[in-house]
Amino acid sequence: MNKIKTYIDGFDKVLGGGIPQGHVVLICGTPGTMKTSVTYSIMYENASQDERKGLYISLEESYLGLKGAMLDLGMEGIDELPVYMIDVGKIRHSHADQELEKDWLEILQKYIQKRVEENDFDIVVIDSLAAMYSLAPLKNPRAELFHFVRFLKELKATVFLISEISYGSKALVSHDEDFLVDGIIHLKMHEVGESDFQLRINCIKMRRTQHTRGWHRLMHTGKKFTTTPIISD
Repeated sequence: MNKIKTYIDGFDKVLGGGIPQGHVVLICGTPGTMKTSVTYSIMYENASQDERKGLYISLEESYLGLKGAMLDLGMEGIDELPVYMIDVGKIRHSHADQELEKDWLEILQKYIQKRVEENDFDIVVIDSLAAMYSLAPLKNPRAELFHFVRFLKELKATVFLISEISYGSKALVSHDEDFLVDGIIHLKMHEVGESDFQLRINCIKMRRTQHTRGWHRLMHTGKKFTTTPIISD
């Protein structure tokens, strides 16, 4: 089985070698847990080290804002890599008066399919599900999400869906995404002592892998992400 490495030091071992190619994976966490940075880093490292093509679809954040944040994390040479970003937020802003009239879910699917067929992308990122739901309210969430995830699987690309968890919520998802996707990677801030926090990562689910369950500390060294086992709290 071909696998997509995360290139997060220590985490690919947790995943049993990486993420199976063609999986649809949910990256979830509360605000501030670096969901976007971790996901973009996976796409960036795969483009840099394995020449895999990546398509990042941002439904809210601007291209310049996202690029600036990634450069701050040491991801140099973005413009020279086969990594592309679509700023849907900019399109939404220029057609604000028509936003409620459009079937954005259908538009998004047609656009993704066309780009993947034309450019043969290996990795596709959709940031975020919450923004997608605000654009395309689901009348029958379970059925509509089933068909959307099935569509993503048929692309044959590895797809990452970024999902934000509300503070205080015990649920990882807003609908039934956890049953439909192939993998779930959860990020959280963990309180250590009375005044410190640690960013942690956990692979909750990854079909067709012998992955390790449990939390690992996630850090950024200035150039890349790395994980270490948690010894104690």
